[in-house]
Amino acid sequence: MRVSLIHNPSAGDDEFSREHLVWLLQEHGHVLAHEAAKNEDWSHLIEDPGDLVVIAGGDGTVGAAALKLIHRHVPIAILPMGTANNIARALRIHGGPAELIAGWPTARRRPMDVGVASGPWGKSWFIEGVGLGLFATAMAVLDERDSRTRSKPGTRESKLERDVHTLKGLASEYPPLLLDGTIDGRPLSGKVLLVAAMNIAAVGPNMDLAPNADPGDGQLDFALVREERRADFIDYVTTRLRGGEATPPTDVHRGRSLRLAWSGYDAHIDDRAWRGENPMPDAHAAIEIDVAAHALEVLLPPATENA
Repeated sequence: MRVSLIHNPSAGDDEFSREHLVWLLQEHGHVLAHEAAKNEDWSHLIEDPGDLVVIAGGDGTVGAAALKLIHRHVPIAILPMGTANNIARALRIHGGPAELIAGWPTARRRPMDVGVASGPWGKSWFIEGVGLGLFATAMAVLDERDSRTRSKPGTRESKLERDVHTLKGLASEYPPLLLDGTIDGRPLSGKVLLVAAMNIAAVGPNMDLAPNADPGDGQLDFALVREERRADFIDYVTTRLRGGEATPPTDVHRGRSLRLAWSGYDAHIDDRAWRGENPMPDAHAAIEIDVAAHALEVLLPPATENA
């Protein structure tokens, strides 16, 4: 195949370097149409992507690249190399680059949904999900902390541990949100710590807020953590911090659209945190989240899709 490669040069190690990835692609008979790093100009690649776009990196790289390819009818192939790899986990894509590339000749194309969220931050497409409340605030706190210091976790495990510690610390006294909205026209109300519109099961440090979410079913899973389940949520986060498995204390409602009145709380769109005190000048005090069914295609090697 004629393929384009988008990669995060800071992901992985020498085994996953740009040079090694290009060598693997050529070793398996593929012709490299274009190649770009995560922070480079992709315009030439998007205009002429070839037969397949290969995305090597974590959720941030996968999400940023995939959103450029909505409705382009060119499949993407993911080589997971990030910290959480939530998107690859949701698609059951695992293994090293050599194993995954070797499986492409017999792979199948799987449709994948994307979402679109409009609110006081403007309008944004998303791959993973949109979060309102507690988790979004935790992401913003971590982003601000990272911007002030050069001392960051050195390993995937230490970063996940730090992120979960921060989430747990905020959860004990986080002021609840008062919901006023609808899911597919059905009333939605009550006091919650967070709302998550999920296209996949997990968000952030592998928090499986919507365990049964299917990124190709044409719907979103709207997960709520209600205020009365605060202690259960802290227990859940503590268990995950210790490496254990636990069922999230979420109420999950499946649907195509969410409408909410906005009352100043924080949000995140995929891995981009947004602070509630910074609305756009012409923003409406409302949030609208919808699904765009089957807007992408993902290549699934047969060795991974049934794992």
